[in-house]
Amino acid sequence: MKKTIRLLAMLMTLALLLSMTALITSCTGNGDGEETTGDENTAGSTLGDLEVRDMDGFEILMCWPETHTDGHYVHNELAPVDGSGDVIDSAVASRNATVEDTYNVKIVVDTKFVSHIPRDYRVEAEAGDSSYHVIASTVKFMTPVALEGSLVDFNKLSAYDETQEWWNHKLMQDFSIANARYFGSGDIIYSDDFYPYCTYVNTDVAASLDSIKDVDFYGMVKDKTWTLEAFHEFAAQVADPEADGDPNTWSEDDMNGAVINANFARAAYYAAGKGMIEFDKKGYPVWQMDVAHTDPIIEKVAKIVHDDGACFYADLHPTNTAHAEVELDLFNKNKTLFLVEELIISERITKRDDAKDFLLLPYPLYDEGSEYISVLNDAAVVSIPVHADRQEDVSLILSAMGRESVNTLTPAFFETVLKYRYMTDPDSVETLQTILDSTVPQDVATISDWGGFMDKFKTMIQTNVTTGFSSYYSSNISTAMGKLEEYCVSLDNYYN
Repeated sequence: MKKTIRLLAMLMTLALLLSMTALITSCTGNGDGEETTGDENTAGSTLGDLEVRDMDGFEILMCWPETHTDGHYVHNELAPVDGSGDVIDSAVASRNATVEDTYNVKIVVDTKFVSHIPRDYRVEAEAGDSSYHVIASTVKFMTPVALEGSLVDFNKLSAYDETQEWWNHKLMQDFSIANARYFGSGDIIYSDDFYPYCTYVNTDVAASLDSIKDVDFYGMVKDKTWTLEAFHEFAAQVADPEADGDPNTWSEDDMNGAVINANFARAAYYAAGKGMIEFDKKGYPVWQMDVAHTDPIIEKVAKIVHDDGACFYADLHPTNTAHAEVELDLFNKNKTLFLVEELIISERITKRDDAKDFLLLPYPLYDEGSEYISVLNDAAVVSIPVHADRQEDVSLILSAMGRESVNTLTPAFFETVLKYRYMTDPDSVETLQTILDSTVPQDVATISDWGGFMDKFKTMIQTNVTTGFSSYYSSNISTAMGKLEEYCVSLDNYYN
């Protein structure tokens, strides 16, 4: 699987010692996140040919999210865009052609708006039908479908097992509901686990400031001094004090310390050590969010964001609601030192005509005694509708696509998106590994925002209001407990 890249650091170090130019083309590891060695799925290696099967021209119908206005789903990762010439599309085309020829199948992919895919299927599921054999969306939108018992548990398919390194078994288990794995994740698509929040450092801005130009950011990550306090200290040195983080007084001429969005707060909540719930051994949720844990986080993170005008919320931009474009414009025009965004945004940075060199760091430590936690904003996944026919054949095809992606899609993604900008030396590779190793998915209570607590938490920090969470909690905890109870009842109904 693409999770492990430490081998790249060793290869690059060797190349530097020998004064040679190394071309690092890919990285994969096994589904458990362990390092791969020898003849396993490592940098520059491939898996052998697929076993020939004859599925009699079976036409497998899939649905993938169309490109979103915020720039997500730039590529169709299940089917190529004809004639684009893009390296990702070429890799997808090569993979699909191999699977189609080897299995005697036809892969047909439609696109819809990301939230419409599960929405439309839920209507069909009520009638016991499905237009597609495979649907792809995000965990956020697919979770209600899984809770209704309308998706197939990969664990129950004979074509799926945990020896197959092209599946990300750890992430699939993290996404599981009562240990049922409804959401496929792995080499078959690259946007499954590349949505962790991380920090981009504009190297031009850093180099222009005497107080920052000699800072070893990678060293800070390694020494675990890359904290929220350090983040604020650097950002405050850069930010225009007149703007004071206020969108009503801010202009595009202002210099920003850090450009963030509302999800910065959610990332901070997880960085503090836990989500809204935890799961018992049977996969059932146990409530853990409380006022005593949450109030200090609100107070601390509000100071990090607002003191000295250190951060600007791109989603509060006075004239433009497409905050991703605002973020990229400010970053590539040298109007911010830091940009806190998803890892996948690196693809958009590198594709722009005004692309900037950058360092990539994990989301800051909550404090020096904590561990790095890179919370996934969301994740694209593939699922099999429970009403789809030929489910075993479908799972075989998905597995074959994942397996062949090790030879095609994964190397293409690491070559074009990762290596070009920040996989340039052992330190950058090691730091990227830190991000990937610290990835944590949101829990279902956060995704569905039981009780409205996460939205309230984010809004309080965004508006710099640090009191009142306790009263809101008291008024809404019964609603949250009701959601938890509904969740448990849904699980009981499905499994019993």
